[in-house]
Amino acid sequence: MSTPAAPPLSRKATLEDAKQPPQNEQVNSLLYNQRCSDIWMLLLGLRFINALCVRTFFQPDEYFQSLEPAWQMAFGSESGAWITWARMAASAALFLTSGSVCGGFRATVLAVLPNIVQAYFAAVGDYYTWQLSEKIYGRGSNASWASLLMTIFSPWQWFCSTRTFSNCLETTMTITALNFWPWKLSSDSVLDDSAGVKEKPVAPAKISIFEEPGSIKGLIMSLLLAGTACILRPTNALIWFSIVMATIARFFSDSRLKPSDYLFLIRQAALCGSVIIFISGISDRLYFGEWTFPPYQFLNFNVNQDLAVFYGRNVWHYYLSQGLPLLLTTYLPFALIGLWNSASLPAGNIRFLLTTTILVTVSTLSLIAHKEVRFITPL
Repeated sequence: MSTPAAPPLSRKATLEDAKQPPQNEQVNSLLYNQRCSDIWMLLLGLRFINALCVRTFFQPDEYFQSLEPAWQMAFGSESGAWITWARMAASAALFLTSGSVCGGFRATVLAVLPNIVQAYFAAVGDYYTWQLSEKIYGRGSNASWASLLMTIFSPWQWFCSTRTFSNCLETTMTITALNFWPWKLSSDSVLDDSAGVKEKPVAPAKISIFEEPGSIKGLIMSLLLAGTACILRPTNALIWFSIVMATIARFFSDSRLKPSDYLFLIRQAALCGSVIIFISGISDRLYFGEWTFPPYQFLNFNVNQDLAVFYGRNVWHYYLSQGLPLLLTTYLPFALIGLWNSASLPAGNIRFLLTTTILVTVSTLSLIAHKEVRFITPL
């Protein structure tokens, strides 16, 4: 006896089923979101433990760049804070809460809570390092997992990332901004998010990248973070100089993106930059009691007057012979191989662009007499 055939589906049912996303795609999305949440909690817990374990002294700027201004904000000008020269008041305000709620335990709070605050930002930097590698190498790729593990087990990250240097905050802002940056404006190729899929060329038809969901929000987030990092540490502009140059070159080349996207980028950059300068100016005015521009003080002290040589003068190859080996430690051979492989890629490749950014930044910073390994931490 033959089995009766299943009744045919109606045309309406077929169309409704076609509109529904594949079940596997929904499951994979939920699993990926859960994986991201788990990794974030892991990184956060790791950096909190990291902050409590680090008990050593590294450099005076660990205090002068943030804790001393925050102490003065919390307890007044007669509190004995040692203020060197004009620092960005907004960055010091991040640590103000931990100082103002301490009550009678000022010394304990100054020693512990600021590092806990910085541990949160360190975890954010670790998380978006992994997220950026997922975009570059593909979701779930071996390279992205290797990037996460190298971030977790990096000796330099363990030693420095939870310290209250402005460089550590700059690093988090930079990597997060790079993650949200619209790379299609700067790169000739689009990366697929699925695991194991390599780069694929952009479609011939002109497209607008800002029609994609969340693209405008991501751009604004990237511009705000990049601008804040440049105000906090003006040398951070070297990183964005390379990316902006690549974006301009792509605009004048055979770009298949709409010119309106670049105009939108310029408009948003001007708007976000104005907002950052306004907020920074007002906060510095309230803190210092007069109009001042800390980035100018930074460049005047370190570049124009070159007074930073009081703290030491280094050879031109310091970053190559000492800085990068200290920063990377046992990862140095893998980094050199990665740079070599990326340098041979097409000029429009994202990895080539990031490699160029590293070379430009290190080369420019090498021209300054005073050098420290923490200056290249964002790389």
